[in-house]
Formats: sequence, C-alpha cells, structure tokens
Amino acid sequence: MGNHIDRMNISRNIIQAYLEGTLSKEETLDVQLYLAEHMDDSMVRELLDEQFDSDRSEADASADRALASVRKRLGMGEPRRLILWLAAAAVAALLIIPVSLKIGYNLHKESAPVAWNEVTVPISQTREVTLPDGTSLVLNAGSRVTWPTAFTGGQREIFLDGEVVASVAKDPEHPFIIHSGGADIRVHGTTFDLKSYRDATLLEVVLLEGSVSLILPAEEGKREVRMAPGDIAQFDHYTGAVSLGKVSPDGFKTFNDNRSFSFINIPLKDIAADLERSFGTQIVVADAKVASQRFLAFFTNGEDLDEILSLLSRNGNLRVVRSDGTVYLYGKK
Repeated sequence: MGNHIDRMNISRNIIQAYLEGTLSKEETLDVQLYLAEHMDDSMVRELLDEQFDSDRSEADASADRALASVRKRLGMGEPRRLILWLAAAAVAALLIIPVSLKIGYNLHKESAPVAWNEVTVPISQTREVTLPDGTSLVLNAGSRVTWPTAFTGGQREIFLDGEVVASVAKDPEHPFIIHSGGADIRVHGTTFDLKSYRDATLLEVVLLEGSVSLILPAEEGKREVRMAPGDIAQFDHYTGAVSLGKVSPDGFKTFNDNRSFSFINIPLKDIAADLERSFGTQIVVADAKVASQRFLAFFTNGEDLDEILSLLSRNGNLRVVRSDGTVYLYGKK
C-alpha cells in the first residue's frame, strides 16, 4: 500500500515519476488531482511539453489513436494540439483531465491506463452525470467531480468538491468511495446528499436510504461515523466536531427538487456562499460578527433570492444592503 503525496509540495521529480508509471496507486491519484488543478502553471506545462517532445517520434501515432478514441467516446472533435485542447476544455463543463496524457507517453510501453473525466458545474446551473457502474450523480452549482472512465480494482473511487445528490449502484463486492474535503464517504447501494465545498465550514451528509460510513480525519488515524436513513451528519473542518441529527427521509428536499435549500444549523457565511453559487449574485458578509451566526431555515417552494434574504433577516439580527448588483449582509445596528 503506497503513501499519499502532499499535493501542496509536488515537484518536477514527482510528476516525472508519475509519467513514467513508477508511483503507487494512492500517489498516482494525488498527482492526477494536482495536474487537474494546475494545468495553467508554467512548471506543469513546461514539464509535460518536454516529456511529449522528447518521446514524440516513438509514440505520436499511437498517442493520436488513443486520444482520438477517448474524444470519440465524449463526442468531441479533433484537437489541434493536446496541451492546448486540455487548457481550452477546462473552460467547458466536461474534459479529460491530465491523466489521459499518460496514454501518449506510455502507450508504447504498456496498455493504455484508464483515463479520468471531470465535470465542473457553472454558477447558477446543475449537471447530471452517470458513472460507468450506473451510479447517478446530480451536481449543484460550483461543484466539480472527477471519476475514471472504468472502475477497476476492488473499489469504485471518485473525487468531489461541491454538492451532489448520489444514487449509488449496488455492488457489495466493490465499495463506492467519495473522497472530499479530507473525508471519505463509503457506501454500497444508497441515496444521499453530500455537501462538501472546499471553502465551507461544514461537510454535511444527509442519508435518504441505504447505509453510509463517514470516515473523518482524527488526531490518531481516522474515525468512522456510521449512518442510517434519516441521519444528518455535519463535520466542522475548523474544530473537528461532528454532530448528528435526524431528518425525515420522505420529507427532506434536496437542492435538485425545485431548487430547495435546507439550512440546518448552518453558518451565515456558508449560506451566503450557497446562495451566491445558486443565484449568480455576489453576496458579501460584511460584518464579521454575524459570519458565524447559525440559521435553521428551509426554502422548498422555489423562493427567489430576495424572498430568502427577507426571511433570513426577519428576526432583525441581519440587515441586507444592495449596492451596484452586490448584496452586503450586516448585523443589526
């Protein structure tokens, strides 16, 4: 079993080892995610250009065929250049992340590895994705999910930054794992809502049916929170605290049901970020003393932004000021 790599300190040598296929499975996944996030970094682009330029005479024909096959499956046209195509595709909702580069580099040495897909959801939109095993994902605004074109090995693993309503295909022999925000969500066949934006205070899981284990970082190893239908678990990234509560699985509405919002003991700064992503309006919590103020509120009737802000400020502890298209939130005077 290999070690994970600190993605903040990935060097040229580590990327070189990745391209040569000498890293462990865990290290390979870490580098793949790093490359997906840093394709515009000069060091990354220069190194990848060097690798492909040095090996082009031997692998060009095979690489072109492999890349054409991948693009055909995605319904994309022919690229003018591999690196430029990846950079341009990052602007769109769907792309093959840089692990597909390894196809061209190593195809003459070994059979082509599984490529990875990535979807990034624009602000104010949602996306639906079906994974190779039949698992259905509905992604909320501002979310990003990364998954392989085929699940191999003993586990089905994907990576998430954002919010997803997942209906996971049953396969007891191959556990389904979502890596997100330093935590792992381990499931078999189940339906749940996972909210895990990297800049949020809380990671939240609402289990609607089936069973889920929430595996969290701890001072000594990891800790596991087992959930049953109707459980809501919240993990505070800053304090490490875990809270458990109950909701009605039949009555709980997820974001993809009439653009509903369920704020269950959520800090105002997280609420503002959720509303900003969903409505595409900049919202600034301009008063530090109310940023951590928590709310319990449900909006399940298609309320617009003005209606939601009006209801949140009804108790008089929150003031809403609009200026030049931006919403500012203050505490009471």
